[in-house]
Amino acid sequence: MKLKNIVTTGAIFSAAALSVQAAGENVAAEEVAMAKEESPFSFNISLDYNSHFMSYGANVWGDETKDIGDEWLFEPSVSIDYAINDTSGLYVGAWFDINDVDGAGPGEVGPDLGGDTKEMDLWIGYWFSVDKFTFDFTFQQWYYADETEGIFDVTVSYDMMFSPYIKAHSRYEVVGYDQQKGTMFEIGGTLYEGEYKGLGYGFNVGAAFSVDDYHVAGEDGYAYSFLGASASYVIYSNDSLEVDLHGGLTYYDTEKDTTGNAENSYLTANFGVGFSF
Repeated sequence: MKLKNIVTTGAIFSAAALSVQAAGENVAAEEVAMAKEESPFSFNISLDYNSHFMSYGANVWGDETKDIGDEWLFEPSVSIDYAINDTSGLYVGAWFDINDVDGAGPGEVGPDLGGDTKEMDLWIGYWFSVDKFTFDFTFQQWYYADETEGIFDVTVSYDMMFSPYIKAHSRYEVVGYDQQKGTMFEIGGTLYEGEYKGLGYGFNVGAAFSVDDYHVAGEDGYAYSFLGASASYVIYSNDSLEVDLHGGLTYYDTEKDTTGNAENSYLTANFGVGFSF
């Protein structure tokens, strides 16, 4: 997890103003500026549109989002990260699925949410690194259909070529009578990352397996695999704010029996704007 430092305009201005004073005061000003630059907090907001809502291989809105362009789902998110030190940190966040899909229902999502807001996900997590290993634990609550789905993720990644990872995604609290408690194991990595004239881009790949009826009762085994391409370009940056445009395409191969999908494959698209403080 990459955490971005928060640098306030006031800190930079103060350092510049004090630089004309005595040498001892210069040192003090630089120390103050450095302390502020090394703030352990970072904040991120992403305003995204997605062609599909793919939840661990399942196309949530089914026939309403078979192909790119059938619908565009507004799915914004916000997160706050706190770096405990160089090798550990905490984070919290929220994500929303906002759309007017015909088959999406009335949108009964928790207290005081409804209308086009079909789902709200909240999470809190902790990560730490040991040598080249990073261990990440995330507790999540997904609010939709006037109920709550409980999720706990454990991810282990290794710092080497392709950045391989394995994630155990477990549902411990179900919504409705058809949903099952279960676990999905996903493995994946980054095939390539690069930059060209300020445009960052990358390709990632992964596959997942259900070990105990995660999506469909009585069905386990291979669930899905994916190949994605993404790009990002910073359009504005100063000491306290960075704004980027980002987007990508992801191809999913899914197993109908395991995921409950109507189709075996989906090409999905997303684009958005991000703000980092």
